[in-house]
Amino acid sequence: MFIQASDIETIENDGSVNEFFSSPTDHSVPAQQVILIRATFEAGQGHGFHYHDEREEFLYILAGEVEQWVDQEKRILKAGDAVFVPPGVVHATFNHGNTAAKLLAIFGNKNAEAELAVDVAAQEPWKSIR
Repeated sequence: MFIQASDIETIENDGSVNEFFSSPTDHSVPAQQVILIRATFEAGQGHGFHYHDEREEFLYILAGEVEQWVDQEKRILKAGDAVFVPPGVVHATFNHGNTAAKLLAIFGNKNAEAELAVDVAAQEPWKSIR
């Protein structure tokens, strides 16, 4: 199945754009196990601390630099770098540069009953960690 740009579900939030190639709620793409999202974060923006119940995730950096957290460990990742996050592990991604950062988020277990993301950014230690 080919997916055209016009088929992609786009959700814009303050300074970020998520483009869903497949999602837990999208039935137009017959992927059975994989969720694929292209995320774009403008300078200073990101996805705060959260975790995914029942889903593992790969993040692959397409462009720019990100400050990537996995639990309480931080690294700066650049285009071509990737990170694996097991289910239930708190993590966050923030644009570390002055231009837009783009990445692919690839999740397993598309049909899990859990919410896609559980936000913990307002809880300790996450609200005070950076």
